[in-house]
Amino acid sequence: MTSGPTSGPDDLHMLLGCFVLGGLSASDHQAFTEHLRGCSQCQQEMGQVSGLPHLLDLAAPTDLPEPGPSGVPDLLVKLSRRRRRTRRLLAAAASVAAVLLVGVGVLLGPRLSTSPAPRELPTARYAAVPAPGSSVKVEVAVVTRGWGSQLDVSCEQLPTGGELSLWVRDRSGRATQVASWNATATGYATVTGATAVRPPDIRVLEVRTGTGQVLASAST
Repeated sequence: MTSGPTSGPDDLHMLLGCFVLGGLSASDHQAFTEHLRGCSQCQQEMGQVSGLPHLLDLAAPTDLPEPGPSGVPDLLVKLSRRRRRTRRLLAAAASVAAVLLVGVGVLLGPRLSTSPAPRELPTARYAAVPAPGSSVKVEVAVVTRGWGSQLDVSCEQLPTGGELSLWVRDRSGRATQVASWNATATGYATVTGATAVRPPDIRVLEVRTGTGQVLASAST
């Protein structure tokens, strides 16, 4: 697309489309460049159509006809129609995808919900007997683990000062400390301890003070 020499302001204004598409002769290109510096209308329209060459590169050659006598306006209208049609197609595709995803969720939902619940680990619960002169309340849950035993302790009416601990005595008579904690102002505490001694080998559970005094014990 080329154009002959042009000199009038109105003619220069009409060169905008050819300037954007790179179809001006050297003399017209120089004339329009000088005109563009001082024409606010051309500067505004230039900003609106400056992306046209990139759009033309993206469009398939068979999709866009050669510009007619009306030039850039016709091309912009055709491109606008193509873009609206593309957006409609993409929106329809997105709707179909959403429906398919919902359908998959409906099909998979019952299967997922009917999967077996996690197997509950074997647990034995013991209520400790307070030692003479003690009013503590202690419950211990001994959970079987592959590595040994997990001990979940719940205590009430404990001393409100000092250090407290949970001990395990195995079948050989050996005592092992499996948890320790500081006393609370409320006398209440929940603690989890661990030991390599397996539940069948635990014989006695004891809650002691920091000085070794037994506050409560439970035989398994």
